[in-house]
Amino acid sequence: MFSRTLTTEERQVLKKIEAFVKEKHAPMDCHDYSHVLQVAEFTVEIANNIEEEVDPMVVICGALLHDIGRTISDEMHGLIGGSIARELLGSLPLSHEQINRIIRVIVRHTPSSHVPPESVEEKIVYDADGLDRLGAMGLVRGFMGKKGGMVEILEMYMSKRLKDYDQLFFPISRSIGKGLDTEMRKLISLFTRRLNERKQRVEELTLP
Repeated sequence: MFSRTLTTEERQVLKKIEAFVKEKHAPMDCHDYSHVLQVAEFTVEIANNIEEEVDPMVVICGALLHDIGRTISDEMHGLIGGSIARELLGSLPLSHEQINRIIRVIVRHTPSSHVPPESVEEKIVYDADGLDRLGAMGLVRGFMGKKGGMVEILEMYMSKRLKDYDQLFFPISRSIGKGLDTEMRKLISLFTRRLNERKQRVEELTLP
């Protein structure tokens, strides 16, 4: 649950962060502004349904800025995002403690940082981001912008997505994601079957 309500000043700060994020994510493909908003929505839903108290400013800022590093590079984007966020947040009326906690959320939301989430806020945003990889939309979003052959991309990406649901931390996250995971697995099963049929037809092709 949220430990308190946001102040008027904090709401103004969030609007500034939203504007910054919207501009930076405008040219992005699968990690666009709609993804950021969906992660923020999941973040609020998870936070509202757990017993642990959560600072709303820390977790919402972390959700809005979680992928800001991708606007520079996909590789190590959590660490890059932490650096970008530190500069931005340092110009806003936030305490050093809040800034440090927000940066930890950003850095630890992705396995690519090699630092797993520990605090409640970090785990919430980790789950929220994972939830947006599930379902039909999550699966399609993940295919966007990938380079390589179709078979390679489908097989590699789908194998990763099958692990996402089991890595969620909170019961509410698994409750939200159950239907999405089922939907995604049905699609993956269909794609896998079609890929195998395609391979078989090619292998059985009779040359003139």
